[in-house]
Amino acid sequence: MARIFLRFLSLAQQHARTEREVAFYADKLCITPKYLSQVARTVTNLPASQWIQFYAAFELVSLLNDTTKTLTEVSNLMHFENISHFSRYVKKTLGKTPSEYRNK
Repeated sequence: MARIFLRFLSLAQQHARTEREVAFYADKLCITPKYLSQVARTVTNLPASQWIQFYAAFELVSLLNDTTKTLTEVSNLMHFENISHFSRYVKKTLGKTPSEYRNK
């Protein structure tokens, strides 16, 4: 189980900017999403989705802190379908809108 979890973390570090669904990682590991979440919970007491969100938030903060990139560019780099979905995700993840985060 630990080996699967470590492989999952490695994939999450590589792909969290563009892939935020457990199913993507489970597919890469040739297991079911349910089993991947079970492995993550067994090893760390946290679901796989929370680990993905952690790595995605790290990427998000890194991109938002780069003020040479517009919010639209950040949204595109994070593979959001539109700026409004991106804004809702940032608000949910960081507790602030992208603009509020940048103006902190």
